[in-house]
Amino acid sequence: MTRSLQGRLSVGLSMAIVCMGLLAGLASFWLAFDEAQEYQDASLRQIAVLIPPEHWPTVEKPVATPLDVDPDARIVVQALTTSQPLTAPLLKLPIHLSGGFHTVDVAGQNWRVFVRRVAPGKKLAVAQSTDVRSDAAFDSALRTLMPLLLLVPLLIVFARYLVLRSLAPVHALAQAADAQNAGYPEPLPASEVPEEIAPFLRAINRLLERVKLLMTQQRRFVADAAHELRTPLTALSLQAQNLERAESLAECKQRLLPLKSGLERSRHLLDQLLSLARQQAAEAAHQPMDLAAIARLVVEDLHPLAEQKNLDFGLELQGALWVEGTEAALRSLLRNAVDNALRYSPENGEVTIRIHSDGEEGIVEVIDSGPGIPPEESHRVFDAFYRLPDSAEGGSGLGLTIARHIADQLGGLITLSSRSDRQGLVFMYRQRLVTSP
Repeated sequence: MTRSLQGRLSVGLSMAIVCMGLLAGLASFWLAFDEAQEYQDASLRQIAVLIPPEHWPTVEKPVATPLDVDPDARIVVQALTTSQPLTAPLLKLPIHLSGGFHTVDVAGQNWRVFVRRVAPGKKLAVAQSTDVRSDAAFDSALRTLMPLLLLVPLLIVFARYLVLRSLAPVHALAQAADAQNAGYPEPLPASEVPEEIAPFLRAINRLLERVKLLMTQQRRFVADAAHELRTPLTALSLQAQNLERAESLAECKQRLLPLKSGLERSRHLLDQLLSLARQQAAEAAHQPMDLAAIARLVVEDLHPLAEQKNLDFGLELQGALWVEGTEAALRSLLRNAVDNALRYSPENGEVTIRIHSDGEEGIVEVIDSGPGIPPEESHRVFDAFYRLPDSAEGGSGLGLTIARHIADQLGGLITLSSRSDRQGLVFMYRQRLVTSP
């Protein structure tokens, strides 16, 4: 299970704080310990400097006790002389010690000794036990370390608080997304959003806009489909009632003809609706397909319709042209284009399918002799269920919609233009060529 970003940040920051706190504590402890040692060395030097030489004990003027003994700090001050003193010194220090600092072992115990030399044979030693020095330095260093050790837990708590505050806009966005109306999604609020999340939020909002547009189109499509189906079904119901009232077999046959025609139109509309639904849900793998071969199949399918209207129905081929797609999709695209051309061309007119290439693109042209499309209507004809005003043909208004959807899936382009030589329309589909299999 993937851990949350909040958990990872909290744990990561806590570990970083602990590690850095330990490193800082160790460095602080070592520096404080070393500084305490240096401070104690400075104290030994200062004591030696402050005692004037005339107060140093000598053989001629002995003292009954050592010059100075500090019982708390265990600092011993005594003279070093080559003569035999009348009183025994507290520490048996080597008399040959040179001036400066020394660490001397006396009776199994280490002493830190500072020797002050003012004349040959006249030296003063100020000594302190290293155990005492270490204990004092350790206590001093520990006092500097304690605030840092107490600060680490507070930093961890503060870091977790900052993580929660920083991620609060993300939780707010999640709540806003949960509160969305599934049927009418709206863009998420972008105010007070961290800069790192803003690109992701903008992408989500663009997606929601597309979803909203698609759902609006879907609702309009369903409403239009219901309207388009209700009209022919109402007509079929009336025609069936008229058929019931027929008084003779001849009259019954006569009234049966419009009923059959209405059933055929309803069947065609349902076929178009199913074709559009299949194309919208299609996820078949694309492969190289020959446009010329698919055009021949379309001509075979629709040739009877051309014969009924006595149309000059022709196919012009340059040769095999391979494009990426599926047979069902390309066949549906060409069939809808050719079917529209055949339906809108008048009797004794002409419809020509032309397959050729232009550079790296394969081109399919369907040229008819119909009434054409006014320029102001050229974009609306791709809308679902849209038919030209005063159109004599009872099409479903889905043919070009299906063709445009397939072209978008295949990466192709559909354009409509008027013929330059005479009245009619030119349907053109362009798609990039691929290598033949």
